[in-house]
Amino acid sequence: MNSILIGNDSVPRLGYGCMGLTQAYRPVGLDKAKRLLKTIAQEGSIMLDTAAAYSGGKNELLVGSALKPNRDQIFLASKAGLYRNPDGTKEIDGDPDRIIRSCEESLQRLGTDYIDLFYLHRIDDRVPVEDSVGGIKKLLDEGKVKYIGLSEVSRSTLERAMLVAPIHAVQSEYSLWSRKVEEGILQYCKQHDIALIAYSPVGRGFLAGGVRQIDLLTDNDIRQSMPRFQKNKFNKNIMTLERIELLALEWGMTLAQVCLNWLWSRGDHVGAIPGTSELPHWRDNQGAVQRLSFAQLNEIEQIVNKYPFEGSRYGKEQLLKLDSETYA
Repeated sequence: MNSILIGNDSVPRLGYGCMGLTQAYRPVGLDKAKRLLKTIAQEGSIMLDTAAAYSGGKNELLVGSALKPNRDQIFLASKAGLYRNPDGTKEIDGDPDRIIRSCEESLQRLGTDYIDLFYLHRIDDRVPVEDSVGGIKKLLDEGKVKYIGLSEVSRSTLERAMLVAPIHAVQSEYSLWSRKVEEGILQYCKQHDIALIAYSPVGRGFLAGGVRQIDLLTDNDIRQSMPRFQKNKFNKNIMTLERIELLALEWGMTLAQVCLNWLWSRGDHVGAIPGTSELPHWRDNQGAVQRLSFAQLNEIEQIVNKYPFEGSRYGKEQLLKLDSETYA
């Protein structure tokens, strides 16, 4: 129950997403971020998830500082294919040569000679996915990458990629209020021994009860632009969350633990990479070890069906850039 298979490796199903330590939410001091990563890395086997795009490589530098004394117990995941330009804009580029160069740069920033799981961060609709994955396969053949992953992909794209190289993991947003993967990817991954790694499994903090008032979000917080965090939808979503919170209290769990235990019920191949800058929140996540009964799962479903969460996870323009949203 506590681990998933990625390729031939048994990996803790609760991993740690590092993005928020350097971007997207409330600013985190460098010393605090380093202390948190060091604590997490020293406690035993763990998957750390980063990417070239996060803060233009600064996130990988931070993760590299935690790797040095603990490399043998860290399952390291990073990504290429999405980049942050110096002016702050993002660029999707699936060119295989650039992916290879990006990996080399990531290895230098991370201070390691291999990456356990290397994802294609986003699908470039100008470049066939077969070509992009072919670039990662070269890295695999050279021993610089151990396993290949795809992020935010549709089933049809995944099937095409699998003709070029084995795909060992798919990463996508997945939680009680983001369930697109259930339309095809979830079961397909299970049938083909592909790990499904859920990012934002506690709804960017909302589903863990960490965002009760939207006016407390900072101006640079990416949640400000997300439809489900807009005032009218947010207020209705809070009401749904409070109903789930009553179940959590009844079951002796926190909201975060209900969300993660629910994810574990989706299949033995499902893992998650919640991110946090607070050690108590990480301890809270670690407490998600209770298997939910069929009756408990049914109670959750009754709530989200009767009082559905409102608002999409991204704005329309961003959704159109996601292969997982625009294709069957």
